Amino acid sequence: MLKTIQTFTAKFLSLAAALFFFSTLNAQFNLNDKIAVDSNVVVGKLSNGLTYYIRQNKKPENKVELRLVVNAGSVLEDSSQQGLAHFMEHMNFNGLKHFPKNEIVNYLQSIGVKFGADLNAYTGFDETVYILPIPSDDAAKLDSGFTILEDWAGNALLDTSEINKERGVVLEESRLGKGAGERMRTKYFPELFNGSLYAKRLPIGIDDTLRSFKPATLERFYKTWYRPDLQAVVVVGDIDPAVAKQKIEAHFGHFTNPANAAPRPSIIPIPVRTKNKAMVLTDKEQTNTILQVFNYVERDTPVVTWNDYRQSVVEGLFNAIISQRLRELTQQANPPFLFAGTSFQEFIRGYRAFTTFIFLGDKPMQAAIDSVIKTTESVKKYGFLQAELDRAKLSLLNQTEAAYKDADKTESFRFVDGYVNNFLEGTPIPGIANRYKFLQQALPDITLAEVNAIAKKMESTQGKFALLMAPDNAKDLPTDESLLTMLNDAYKLPVMAYTENAVGNSLLDKQPVAGKITSEKKNAELGITDITFSNGISVTLKPTTFKNNEIQFDGWRWGGYQNFPLSDKFSAINAASIVQSMGVSNMSPTDLNKFMAGKTAGVQPYINTSEEGIQGSCNVKDAETMLQLLYLYVTAPRRDDNLFKAFISSQKGFIKNLAANPNSYFSDTLTKVMYNNNPWASGLPKTTDYDAINLDTVMAVYKRIYSNMYGMHFTFVGNMNVDSIKPLLALYLGSLPGKQKENKFTDVGLRPVKGVKDFTVQKGNEPRSLVNIIFTGDAKFNYEDALKLDMLTEIMNIKIIEQLREAMSGIYGGGMGGSITPRPYDHYSVTVRFPCAPENVDTLTKALFAIIKDVQQHGVTETYLEKVKANIREQYATDIKNNDYWLSNLSSAFIDKQNPGWILKYNEAAQAVTAKDIQAAAVKYLNMNNYVKAVLMPEKQ
Repeated sequence: MLKTIQTFTAKFLSLAAALFFFSTLNAQFNLNDKIAVDSNVVVGKLSNGLTYYIRQNKKPENKVELRLVVNAGSVLEDSSQQGLAHFMEHMNFNGLKHFPKNEIVNYLQSIGVKFGADLNAYTGFDETVYILPIPSDDAAKLDSGFTILEDWAGNALLDTSEINKERGVVLEESRLGKGAGERMRTKYFPELFNGSLYAKRLPIGIDDTLRSFKPATLERFYKTWYRPDLQAVVVVGDIDPAVAKQKIEAHFGHFTNPANAAPRPSIIPIPVRTKNKAMVLTDKEQTNTILQVFNYVERDTPVVTWNDYRQSVVEGLFNAIISQRLRELTQQANPPFLFAGTSFQEFIRGYRAFTTFIFLGDKPMQAAIDSVIKTTESVKKYGFLQAELDRAKLSLLNQTEAAYKDADKTESFRFVDGYVNNFLEGTPIPGIANRYKFLQQALPDITLAEVNAIAKKMESTQGKFALLMAPDNAKDLPTDESLLTMLNDAYKLPVMAYTENAVGNSLLDKQPVAGKITSEKKNAELGITDITFSNGISVTLKPTTFKNNEIQFDGWRWGGYQNFPLSDKFSAINAASIVQSMGVSNMSPTDLNKFMAGKTAGVQPYINTSEEGIQGSCNVKDAETMLQLLYLYVTAPRRDDNLFKAFISSQKGFIKNLAANPNSYFSDTLTKVMYNNNPWASGLPKTTDYDAINLDTVMAVYKRIYSNMYGMHFTFVGNMNVDSIKPLLALYLGSLPGKQKENKFTDVGLRPVKGVKDFTVQKGNEPRSLVNIIFTGDAKFNYEDALKLDMLTEIMNIKIIEQLREAMSGIYGGGMGGSITPRPYDHYSVTVRFPCAPENVDTLTKALFAIIKDVQQHGVTETYLEKVKANIREQYATDIKNNDYWLSNLSSAFIDKQNPGWILKYNEAAQAVTAKDIQAAAVKYLNMNNYVKAVLMPEKQ
């Protein structure tokens, strides 16, 4: 894989009072002190130079995250090795001392580790990182995990036959990246990196080299750069640190560094740009017009002391405030751009840049540039407002506090990247407790003048690089020189000081009248409480301690946009999104964003094909705010003609050229063919579809749905006390409008074509194809059959990778997925999808069909079945202690009219599935007499 160039009613304390309290309580950081490593992490180095990071963390239980980090990537290749850093990553899955050929994948699947989803790796310009989550409750499995890392570090076999087999797989990965982005990148990378080696060392490499390099050339890269002094082992999870250290010493202590080892440059130099440069690039497959301005690139200053970190906080506040100002510009009837941002950010290892990004869509170039430059120049001249800074501080402190409160419930994988970056780039790892305490101390002392002074850093004597990428049919595009003139002219425009209106300090003008609870029932086995209110709204409460600071909810019922006439289709589909884009009550989205500074709560209404609802989440302290937002989205949706026009304008800009992308065009054509051009089928929207959306209709649709909440079922999951939250639910849910009615969805008769339909779509210039095969049919929904279908597709995915990728070297990725759906009618759909070379379409399709027929005729061996069962066991042990899992399953049990007790029986049911069940599922769901096969082929030249 390639890495590419990321208390329910607690009263509101004033910012000053809160920060003063925190700063006096925790004033213990000396700005001149070096930032120490988090005391929860053991960092050490073996005598051979290998670095290790160990952290004991018990979420999830009985699992540990392992990483092998190699401080070597594509930028270290010589001219004969282009692409071999990445190729080496692949070879570490194709023949190791203890796991020859493809045995590493086979073994890990047998213990429940899934290839791709769990087991993975990536190669970047400067590093290669191997990813392995492993069970830790079995000593043999745990030791095997360390053995795998050991083999990755220095025991690759690099067998010539395996290398030659893998060439096709890597070339298929290369094929996936071809298209408009790659064609334009080839042109602008040399200029972007200003002649640096980075421009010539893309991780994917050069196809000709991948086809023809000699195995000795790959081995030379491996022996030069895969060595202990350039490697780190990261161990985070449910493991005794002493045991982890012992295993690291045993598995990696014997490696030695080569004599006269080649020095690894700490920084790859990028020459300073001495003059302005612009490039205007077009491509017929480019879908949107995007302008990026790299105002300057400079060597980054390492963050070593707390003063360094404080300075990064000041810049972060600057970035946040200016980003908010640019977001506000999109809240106009005719916004100047679809999205824009400007910020100080990391460029590449050792360098940072001040960049500007404008997503124009179909907006006029000069107006977009002028708007962004006038915003930045206004900041230079007039600075920010104290209120803006106060909100930014509140938001930052709130975000950090949220992480701090969940420190002991943070998943292991979330810690890993910090340790990887510490090894590779020296990024500090003080830990969340120290970061939170430092911000409590530092934020009160950061002044407005200090943040305003950052604006001076936007200026530089360096030349800037402006890059414009656009569809080749875009109108009124500038030349390279005129683009620079546009930018220069924008700096000459007069600017005004930013002003803002006062925002209210409460969401509700008056408190609603609480409803009454008419029934309450507890389910001790599931740990849930079911409540019904007098307005017909029902609630399921599932208190958990999986997270300390999280509450989620989802409320829905049968309904959906297909209950409305076809003439109102797009108004109905977009009604919830449009209402959300206009705000609630007397608050616009901008006002709401300002009000929510220092709070974490969000609510989103939605309208699906056959369901309608509203969902949200919050921190524990903001639960009442979340419920107030829910109440307002139901009772006080806000109408704003200008924001409606802004929504339509932006959506049209986003989708105008989507059909220029071959994959998008192919998907749209497939939908049309599969559903025989039925207008209810959801293909690519057209700009005329958005022109047909009427705000009166939108508001009528929304009010028809949400003005009567009878039958809506809400599921709440998270850290809550049932007795404490019930009065709040009675106040904000029990008071919602609700009169008895029948909630139903409409079956509009949308069905896929019957029989075998085989067709080809020609689109795109690159020699790449995409095969889609979709099996459909009638099937009654139930949990047992849905499980068997899921297990069938997982087994098929193992077989597809084994045959089409490993044996035939014909694909990089691809696979099968399926589902049984009870609405608007009982049916199933199974899709197989894989990209490949045009010349391999027929051969690979025949191989796929042979796999299907073999499973239908002969079934599957217990080996395959046990691999899927093992993965289910491992995943279930984690999922059953996850709020998302409980919310999804409890909520779905209501809407699908199924027994929620299945949540506790799922794993047991999976382990009881037999090979005959899988064979029967293959016969039932992979009907070779009823499928659509669509193939994307390049256009004939």
